Order: sequence, then structure tokens, then C-alpha cells
Amino acid sequence: MNAATSRAGGMKQSFSTFWGARNKRERNMLAIAAAVVVLGLLYALLIDPALSGRQALERKLPTLRQQSAEVQALAREASSSGVAARANANTPPPPPITRERLEASLSEKGLKAQSLSVTGELARVQLAGVSFASTVEWLTELQRTYSVGVVDAVVEAQAQPDTVNATLSLRQQKAQ
Repeated sequence: MNAATSRAGGMKQSFSTFWGARNKRERNMLAIAAAVVVLGLLYALLIDPALSGRQALERKLPTLRQQSAEVQALAREASSSGVAARANANTPPPPPITRERLEASLSEKGLKAQSLSVTGELARVQLAGVSFASTVEWLTELQRTYSVGVVDAVVEAQAQPDTVNATLSLRQQKAQ
């Protein structure tokens, strides 16, 4: 601490000597130059990043609103198709889900699973870089055909529009 204190005192003495050697006009010019540098740094470090970030978010907002509307429409469609399927109680029970049936239904929708495991009435599917709309259509088709519901879903949006990574846990509903 002693060395730091003596160093700070030495710097203060050097600055006082430097400042005292300047006439009033030079002091004013140096003060104005220092104020301009400080204002420039404030703008460059605080204000400009905030303004440019705000503009970037304003550009992305319409796309995000459109995607939100699409997701809500697909969710309404998926829930209404589930109600219609339950209303049709006279249908025979669906065939049990198997790995082969899930792979076939995925390929019909143009999807490829990174991993797929089926244990009894539970299935776990991992999809990477797939179309969100195709994934929702696939889930709707599974619900209609095999009475499969989503137990757990983790969906991560990707940079490209309508592209997601998804990890889904599916369960076949028992006939009532």
C-alpha cells in the first residue's frame, strides 16, 4: 500500500507541476479536450451499443410476432384435432406404437430422428434442425392415428426461421 500511495502522490505532484506551467488559455483548451474525450468514450461505450441493440431488436420484432402467431395457430389446430379425436369414441383402439411405425411416420413428414427409443407405451425422440411446422404436423398425425400425446417437450428455436431442435417424450393414451 505504501508504494501505491507514494506513486499516487508522485503522479499528483507531476500533474500539479504540469498544470501550473500552463497559462489560462492552455488550461481551458485541455479541459475542453478532456471533456470531449470523456463524452466520446461515454457515447462509444454506453450509448451507441444501446441504440444499435434497440434497432436490431426493432428489425427482429415483426418476424418474432409472425412466428408467435404461427405457433399459436398451430397450437389451436393441434388442440382442436385432439378434441375431435376424443369425440369419435366408437373407433377401435389404435395399434401400439413401435419404433418402425414412428420411423415411418417421421419419414412421411420428411423428418429424421437423431435418436429414437420406444419402451412400452413411452417413446423418446430427438430431432435436430427440423421444420417446426412439420414437427407439429407429425405430432398431430400421431395423435390422430395412434392416440399419442406429448408428455414432455423441449423445443429450441434455431437461427433459421421455422427450424428447431426438439426432444420429445411421447405416451400412447389408453383406450377408454
